[in-house]
Amino acid sequence: MSKATLKTELLALLQLSTPALSATEFEARISALPSHFNWSYFLERAIATKLAGYLLPYAEIAQQYYPAYVLEKIKAYQQLILLHSTLLRSEILELTQHLDTQEIDYALLKGWDLHFRYGVSLKQRQISDIDLLVKENELDHLEIVLRQNGYQTTRYNYKSSFHQKWLPTHAPLSARKSGMMLDVHTTAFAKEHRIELPLHLENKTKIELPEGAQVWVLEETEAQLFLAFHAIKHLEALHDFKGAQIMELKIAGIDASKLPMKEKILLEKLAAFLYRSDNLEWKRHEIYDAFYVYQLAGGKAPFAIKCLRMIKRLKLKTSFFKSLVLAYFDLFPSKSYLEKRFGKGWYLSLNLKRLQ
Repeated sequence: MSKATLKTELLALLQLSTPALSATEFEARISALPSHFNWSYFLERAIATKLAGYLLPYAEIAQQYYPAYVLEKIKAYQQLILLHSTLLRSEILELTQHLDTQEIDYALLKGWDLHFRYGVSLKQRQISDIDLLVKENELDHLEIVLRQNGYQTTRYNYKSSFHQKWLPTHAPLSARKSGMMLDVHTTAFAKEHRIELPLHLENKTKIELPEGAQVWVLEETEAQLFLAFHAIKHLEALHDFKGAQIMELKIAGIDASKLPMKEKILLEKLAAFLYRSDNLEWKRHEIYDAFYVYQLAGGKAPFAIKCLRMIKRLKLKTSFFKSLVLAYFDLFPSKSYLEKRFGKGWYLSLNLKRLQ
């Protein structure tokens, strides 16, 4: 599996969205595309993988080579994510003032950390929601503040009391306001992901903004580790890893000396995958590579990927006894859990809907 066997359209997508591409390199690559190039497929995968935001580094050159409908679709995509992210950014600046006033410790995560810390463009990097880290004992206070500011809040609904006790989620509170979503995290990862990465709000960093406001983010190394393991979580689960996630991984030189050995090994595995991706040289026997190429191409998951997903879901989540109990309630969750997702109805019919 290599660039020689990757579809021409996918190879072009990766090459044209490469960060720090010079104007000369961009034009050389786009002008070399063959006449039979499938622009519709290229466009569909660019949007699905969230790489479309990176495809206009030199608009004047792109205008000469992209078909008109492709150029307009990419511009429309960039304007759409810019508009949504701008609304989210304005909301963040208003909300964080209230959090500071109420003395609620918080840190912005993921896309907003990248934007405020490094100036990542809202026109390139699609940011769909707001991810906020707070201390668990601040959840009730935060929920009150959110409701006072027009949010509708929802606490996480567990499949059973055993899931709540043994496998607490990392995002127990979510909120919605005028089409904007906010996820509130209390830890880096849910226990079911089996990734140990403590985050320390006491070491957070303040970012002063040009408009006179301020926001708080994690200490830089912790923020980078969180991004890296967020990618690892998706790669390990073989689920929902976007091509654009590679753009934001900055793990070179991170001090991983305090991480447990399992997490160090995962980080090394990710670094090796990123190296192969940079060189467009993937290996068939590497599961990260096979999954990433499948995600780029879209379509139905290969049989091997489906089997591995099932094996990963069946792995013990904790002790053998607890895993059996959790497996039972995975199959037969509480009625409140089903009604939250599918509305009122008979238990059996609701559970059948879930299993379809």
